[in-house]
Amino acid sequence: MVKTNAKGLSPIVEIERPSRTAIHLQVAESLRRGIQDGRIVGGARLASSRILASDWGVSRNTVIQVFATLVAEGILVSRVGDGTYVAMDARLDPETRANTDGIGGSPGIYPFRDLSRRGRILLSEPDYGVPERPRPFMPNVPDLRSFPIRSWLRLLNEVSGALTGDALSGVSSAGFMPLRKAIAHHVSITRALPCTADQVIVTTGSQQGLDLTSRLLADRGDPIWMENPGYLGTQAALAANGANIQRVPVDGEGMDIAAGIERALAPRLICVSAARQFPTGAVLSPSRRHALLEFASRTGAWIIEDDYDSELHYAAPPPIALGAQDRGSRVVFMGTFSTTLVPSLRLGYLVVPQDLIPAFTNARSISQGHASLLEQMVLAEMMNRGTYAAHVRRMRKLYRERQEVLVSTIKEHLGYFVPEFERTSGMHVVLPLVPEANDVRLAQRLAETGILTRPLSPFFSGGEALQGLLLGFAAFRPEELTRAGEKLSALFDYVAPAEPGCS
Repeated sequence: MVKTNAKGLSPIVEIERPSRTAIHLQVAESLRRGIQDGRIVGGARLASSRILASDWGVSRNTVIQVFATLVAEGILVSRVGDGTYVAMDARLDPETRANTDGIGGSPGIYPFRDLSRRGRILLSEPDYGVPERPRPFMPNVPDLRSFPIRSWLRLLNEVSGALTGDALSGVSSAGFMPLRKAIAHHVSITRALPCTADQVIVTTGSQQGLDLTSRLLADRGDPIWMENPGYLGTQAALAANGANIQRVPVDGEGMDIAAGIERALAPRLICVSAARQFPTGAVLSPSRRHALLEFASRTGAWIIEDDYDSELHYAAPPPIALGAQDRGSRVVFMGTFSTTLVPSLRLGYLVVPQDLIPAFTNARSISQGHASLLEQMVLAEMMNRGTYAAHVRRMRKLYRERQEVLVSTIKEHLGYFVPEFERTSGMHVVLPLVPEANDVRLAQRLAETGILTRPLSPFFSGGEALQGLLLGFAAFRPEELTRAGEKLSALFDYVAPAEPGCS
């Protein structure tokens, strides 16, 4: 039976209590069956998460997790500001889909020629690929034209002569040891995180680091906290591994630990960007850092610290890594070279607690996508010779100058003053819009004029999503920013007023 009200459908779901199966998984499966047998038709609008939570006798977080799971599977469709709907083709089973479109869009001939639910979740993150020539104001794209290509090629020529049979056969699954030593030294100096080379696990980037850590430290259905708003790549990696994602609100002091304790399920794993939260730019305050570490120590939760761009702090050094204050060894530190060098390099790393070294090293040996040995060797030489540190210093100065150009451009054309905390670091600023604006639609309209931005609202999950646009500056010369900035004047009527005290 399906109850109907003015705000949408409230389907009856089957929940077994007690059960070894998590409630959100039971609800999701019950909805799938209702759609498949025709009780819930394609295109139908579901009631709000608050109404469904009351009707089903579950928490609102459980309903939000069910929505997130089924949206990722393509069964439900979420429309910002409008509600959640059953997809028009949700009733099609794998066999039907296989015999019509197939995986690649051609007719299928086998009954199971379809991606798994887990595979569809893995591919559910929107494609924000970088074109050959990035256009203003694409966020989080480094200046590819400033990559030290001559130094790289010179070092490539030098290290390629060392690629002997013994060198190839002696590389650990955790990565090239000279690079691991260089990374350990680097984070010990720049992030005040004392560690040994054995604790460093080289990855092909943050996504692989997230995947590896969530597989090793959390089981399917385990609650995992992530920031709200938060990085969509984090959500995709966690959802693909069956996590029960609990979105914890973020404010000017970063992740609100007290709100998480009050509203969310007790986590097995907590994902946090402490040095600079993505996408808001907030820095986790000292009191929140203490509360987070104390909570993890008391409950046994693990913490993944995503340190995606701590290299790019302009006004002052970044706060020290959480792991430097972690006496309980609950923090897995995750870094990347994509923001300081080039994304296509595909090199990142984890720094894991001492007792987890064997597990991560062994797991890395059977995971896919090992980093190129030759690139690891070149990067190790760059770091050991100081070339990498010099490049970061140049980029930090360059990006700060470009940030100032963008801030001035926004002030001139939109009358908006970017808050000081956003100007201390990062590769983008957030342009807040009034609640009645539709940032997705505005981003599409700007794209038609050659201006590329990223809407803020899709980074939220559940509750009311703030409207805004992410404007990147790192990859663009001052004249490009100034010229493109003139087109931002079309947003004048949509820009939210600046907070008092901004200058």
